[in-house]
Amino acid sequence: MKGYTQSSGSLSIPLLLLTLLLSIFLVTTSFVFFGTLLVDIAKTFNVSIGTASQIGILINLVSLVLGFAVGALTLKFKIKSLYLSGLVFYGFGALGFYFAPNFATTLLVNVFIGIGTGMTQIMVFSLVGGLFPLEKRGSTIGFIFSISFLASVIGAPLFGRIQELAGWRPVLLWFSFPLSIICLILGLLTIPATSLEPQAKSLYKQVFTSILHNKSAVACLTGTTLIWIFTSIPFYAVSFYRIHFSVSPSAGGVFSAIAAVGGIFGAAIGGKLVNKCGRKVLTVVGAFISGLFGVSFTFTPYMWVSVAFWAVSASFAALTMGALTSLILEQMPKFRAFMMSINGTFQALGSMMGLIIGGLVLNLYLNNFHLLMTIFGASNIALAIIIFLLANDPCKTKLMRAS
Repeated sequence: MKGYTQSSGSLSIPLLLLTLLLSIFLVTTSFVFFGTLLVDIAKTFNVSIGTASQIGILINLVSLVLGFAVGALTLKFKIKSLYLSGLVFYGFGALGFYFAPNFATTLLVNVFIGIGTGMTQIMVFSLVGGLFPLEKRGSTIGFIFSISFLASVIGAPLFGRIQELAGWRPVLLWFSFPLSIICLILGLLTIPATSLEPQAKSLYKQVFTSILHNKSAVACLTGTTLIWIFTSIPFYAVSFYRIHFSVSPSAGGVFSAIAAVGGIFGAAIGGKLVNKCGRKVLTVVGAFISGLFGVSFTFTPYMWVSVAFWAVSASFAALTMGALTSLILEQMPKFRAFMMSINGTFQALGSMMGLIIGGLVLNLYLNNFHLLMTIFGASNIALAIIIFLLANDPCKTKLMRAS
């Protein structure tokens, strides 16, 4: 993206940042929506909660396939076009979900939500890599992950309140659909009409092969899978507190909010430190510490100490996610959008593996949360080791020269 810097008259960095942050907030709230209102959706369509949870699995399956497909599209189409297409898919899916007459229809339209979510997330990070100067990318990615955690803090109580007043469907009509239109308009106005990677589509095989032969890139993608396994912790943590400390569902929600606030601060602080400490160093340190606290928070007999440990773990996990994403962005500078597309596939793979591991461990070992969290924590410690041994930070030399 030559020519597009903060000084470019054709680009307003503050407005572009606002656009990207709103987009991430929008697509992140789709997961919050399903997690918060799954019981109500199941009741509406007279299906079990387990059956209704297929919605979440479907999103991950769509994302798993989407990464490879979008990777090919980035070699042919403008990133702006793909970003806007993602928002159109999302808005159409939200509207379709609102009008869905039965559960089968919800699964169908949820494919559009999954496509919109995946495309938007991938293109947001691609735009950060292509439009923001190197010294600003780390802090921008930190902001993005902070907004992701903020979506959980705001979305859950907001959607719950709307559901109490008017049911779950209005969440889509009053919130998701209008915000997708706003993001679409902002995207049209703020994103330059240029392609990050104007490459021929015949290069797909060569680009993919070059990634596979890049030891550092493969290590980073493996790290993505491991940290997204780790991010399954919130899905099971509230159940742990309800069983082991006999807390109410609302208390469990408060604990989740505390952990999410830790994530907000961790991501923001990580964004500030990434240039000073280095992307690789911050990833290794953050992953190791978050892994240790991820293991230990289920072993302490004191509830509030456990909550504090979970919040610390979430904080360093968010820091790690930002630093690792920054590191991945710089592995293949000529093909950032393609790299982020493949990264989206590895994210979906990690999320699915986390849910599968959780179900197997809790079923086979009679709700042994200690073992489950040990496995999740070990995944981040493994991430720290892999990145330390195999990954390179291409930005370290560039930033030292710039300073």
